[in-house]
Amino acid sequence: MPVVSKPLSVIQQTMWLEHRLAPASAAYNLVLAIRIRSPYDVAALERAVEAVGARHELLRTRFVELDGEPRRVPAGEPLARLEVQDVTAAGLRAAARAYVDRPFDLAEGAFRVGLLRLAPDDAVLLPVAHHIAGDFASHWLIVRDLLAAYGQGRLPEPSGDYDLFVDEEARVVASAVGARSRAYWAERIEGASAAELPADRPRPALSRHVGATRKVRLAADVAERLPGAAEAAGVTPFAYLLGTFAALVRRYSGRDDFLIGCPATNRMGRELREVVGAFVNPVPIRARFTPATTFRDAIVSAGAQIRAGMLHVRYPCGLLGGGAPLFRLAVLLVAMDRREPNIPNAAAGEDTGPTVEYGGLTVALMDVPSQEGQLDLVVRLEQSDAGIDIVCAYDSDLFDAATIDRFAEHYQRFVRAAVTDPDAVVADADLTGDDELAALLALGGVWNA
Repeated sequence: MPVVSKPLSVIQQTMWLEHRLAPASAAYNLVLAIRIRSPYDVAALERAVEAVGARHELLRTRFVELDGEPRRVPAGEPLARLEVQDVTAAGLRAAARAYVDRPFDLAEGAFRVGLLRLAPDDAVLLPVAHHIAGDFASHWLIVRDLLAAYGQGRLPEPSGDYDLFVDEEARVVASAVGARSRAYWAERIEGASAAELPADRPRPALSRHVGATRKVRLAADVAERLPGAAEAAGVTPFAYLLGTFAALVRRYSGRDDFLIGCPATNRMGRELREVVGAFVNPVPIRARFTPATTFRDAIVSAGAQIRAGMLHVRYPCGLLGGGAPLFRLAVLLVAMDRREPNIPNAAAGEDTGPTVEYGGLTVALMDVPSQEGQLDLVVRLEQSDAGIDIVCAYDSDLFDAATIDRFAEHYQRFVRAAVTDPDAVVADADLTGDDELAALLALGGVWNA
């Protein structure tokens, strides 16, 4: 019987290539770790995992090469089964990291679910998917469906499938609309190159895509003032943070013209609302500076590019460029408080967030880092009712943790400066506080930022 195979989307082709270049990397593994704080039924969880795999095609799909081309090969039955492991409280975090970091063999599937069992009323559920099969919004769908299937024993039929997206993407690329969008993006990137930060070590010839994560919470008073400052500037809070990030990169790099990545969703239409898949288009944001550029200038530029870019977001930016990476730094916003189920995020420095009741269980989000080493640095701005967390996932072949901590501190300082006086000149903004300056002077150091 011939194998039934399907084409990949452009972002999936990118994920396929990245996996082939670094098959031992876990950089594209996504997870939302769920801490269960009530009695649970392992058999019901096993059935829930199978129900989710049955509902979402990409979670029961193998990714293989056929006739020299990567293809999707859906299986008729779920591929993933609940993997149960007994752990101790002392070994919990290490076990969770090890499970998340285990590389996928995409020819065997891109989804797995682990259960780290501590006690009959204490466990961690770890649904892990490779980025080729999902994105952040998809992972919330997975968690929702897992908990719903656990509580209800069944799931509704899907309203659409990923084929709709792949077909529409191909149609857009071949259309006059696609030609105009390609021309727009080509003009945006012409003559520009990817921003880079000064690294602690030379860049290896081939990235291993290995990394780590540092997480801090944006100061509460700054987060409170951000919406008002953004409204006054005529932009969204994310554009405000993006423009400020670009200003900081300019100070670090000394470059006046560069590209930053901004992963955007291209999940369009009601038919795709309930579909698990890779609906991400990493779009380039161009930053230009002069000695007189103010924070407001950088912020307004970022906002204008985001608005214009969304008109062309259906054209896959993975088709742009001539082989060199479009960007090595990226910023994205994750609205944690707009997802269902609304499980509060764990704050910076905390292991587990507040508990909620859902699907017959008491659950909380456990902070288990993932997606580390995709680029030099990816800053994920996680917005929730509790505030904004700055999550920095970085390439540990290039940077030390202390370097990223310092960058995050400087970012905090720049955001504060931007909301306090948006008309301040970026080149004049202070990077160092009194404590850091005193430490540098004590060491005889000279700060040239």
